[in-house]
Amino acid sequence: MRTRLVITLLAALAAVATTGPAAATEPVHGTFWYIIDNVTAVDADAEALVWVTLPPAWDGQEVTLGAFDPAPVAILEDPSSGNRIVEWRLRPEPFAAGPAGELHQFYFRYEFTLLASPVHRRGAPESVPAYDRDDPLVKRYTAEEPGLQTDGRIRDLALHLAGDDRDPYRIGRRIYGWVLDNLVFRPNGAREWDALAILDAREGNCEQFSTLFVALCRSVGIPARTLDNTWLWGGRHVFAEIFIPGKGWLPVDPTLGQLLTEGRGGLNEPQVDATLGERGIPLGDAGWLYGNAPENRLVITLGCNIHFDSPTLGREVTLRTMKPGGSDAVPDGFRLTGFRGDVVHGGFYVFGERLDEEAAHGLAHQRLANRFFTEGLDEYIEDACRTASARYLTGTQNWINLGKSYLHKGEYYKAEAAFRRAEKLAGREPRENQISLVWIHNYLGNCYDLLGERGLARAEYEQTLTYQNDFKGAARYARRFLEKPFTKD
Repeated sequence: MRTRLVITLLAALAAVATTGPAAATEPVHGTFWYIIDNVTAVDADAEALVWVTLPPAWDGQEVTLGAFDPAPVAILEDPSSGNRIVEWRLRPEPFAAGPAGELHQFYFRYEFTLLASPVHRRGAPESVPAYDRDDPLVKRYTAEEPGLQTDGRIRDLALHLAGDDRDPYRIGRRIYGWVLDNLVFRPNGAREWDALAILDAREGNCEQFSTLFVALCRSVGIPARTLDNTWLWGGRHVFAEIFIPGKGWLPVDPTLGQLLTEGRGGLNEPQVDATLGERGIPLGDAGWLYGNAPENRLVITLGCNIHFDSPTLGREVTLRTMKPGGSDAVPDGFRLTGFRGDVVHGGFYVFGERLDEEAAHGLAHQRLANRFFTEGLDEYIEDACRTASARYLTGTQNWINLGKSYLHKGEYYKAEAAFRRAEKLAGREPRENQISLVWIHNYLGNCYDLLGERGLARAEYEQTLTYQNDFKGAARYARRFLEKPFTKD
C-alpha cells in the first residue's frame, strides 16, 4: 500500500510518452501494469481478483516471462485456445478513510522480453491437403460460438463467395476481398458485436471486421480465429488467422488491408500511408496482408470465448474477449469487493522502459484518463497533467487531457489555452498529429460554443473536416455541432 497526496511523474514517464521502442529485430523489454487507483478505504473483507492473458506462443514472437509482483495464485491454461491466464488475488489489510485527499493505489505487474519478427505466409500453395475433420484444432476453429454465427445468411454469403471452388486458400482470399469492399471502418465500432449484426450494419472497427471474416470462413469449414495485439506504440488492434493444411496459420488483417486499397478506406491518405509505413507494411498491395503480418506488435490473446478454471472461485470462468483482461475483458475479467472511493482501475503495457510504481502511477493517469473523466475525477487528471506539462513542456495528450479537465470544470479560457498548446505540439509529432488535431479542434469548438462565440466555434469544426479523418468519430462529431451549438447538457 502506498499513499500519495500529490501526483508526480518521473523523467522515465516522459521518455515513455515521447519515444518509441527499440527496433523490433532486437529484444524489447516490456511490462504489463494493472493498477487499482483512487482508493480511500479498504473493508475487512476486501478482495481483488484479476485475470489477464499472458502473451501466447505465436509464429511472429518469442516471449520470455520475467518477474510477477505480487506472485499470482496460478498460471492457468485454456488448452483449446492456447491461451495462458494469470490469476492474481489480493486481500489487503483493511484501513479507514484518512484525511480528505488521501488516496491509495494497488499494483499488479509482470515483466517480459519480446523478440518480434514478421510473418510471411503469403502465396497460394500448389495443392492443399484435405482437412482432417476429426482434428481437435479443426473442430475448435470451425465451430459456431457466441458472437460467431456460421449458419443462415452468414453461410449463404460465404457459399456464394466460394462458388464451385474447394481450395480454402482461394476461398479465404475471396472472403477477405469481400470484407474490404463492403465494410466501412468506424473507429468506435458498430453498436452490436456479433457477426450477423456486423453483416447487417456493414460497418465496424478492427475487431468487428475480423469477427465477420472469421465467421464467414468458419461457415464453409475453414478454421479461423481472431487475435488481439498491442502495437509497440500506437494502441491495440485485432486481426485474424486462418489455418491452411500444409501452410499452418496465415495472418489476415482486413482492417489494415482496407487501408491499402485505393481511397485508403475513406481516411486521410498521407496519414494512413505514414501509419502503415511505421508498421513496416508495404503500400499499394492489399493482398500483402492476406498471409503476411508486420513486426512491432505483441499478440496478447488467441481467439475468443476463453475458458479456464479459477482456483479462487472453484469453478470455470468464460470470457468472450480479454484484450488482455481485467476491466478490458467482456464480461469483466475482475472481481473487486470492499474497496472504497471513486475507484478507477485498468491495465496497460509499457515497452522499452522500466518504470517504478510512482512513474507507472503517473502513466496510468494518461492511459486511463477517460475512465477518470467518466467518474467525474477531473481534478485528479488535472494535477497529473499540470505536473507533467510543467516539467517536460511536451506531450500533446497531457495538454489535451488538461484542456478536457478545464472544460469539464467550466474554466473555458484555461481550456482554450491548453488546447492551443496541444495544437502547437501536435505538429511536432508526425505519427499522431492528425489524430490529435481532429479532436483538438473539436474541443476548441466546444470551448467557443460555451463562451458564446459561435463563429469561432464553427471555424474549429470546419477545420476538423479539412483533415478528412474520422478518427473515433471526429468528423461526425464536427458535423453534429456545425448544425447546432455544443452545450453542457
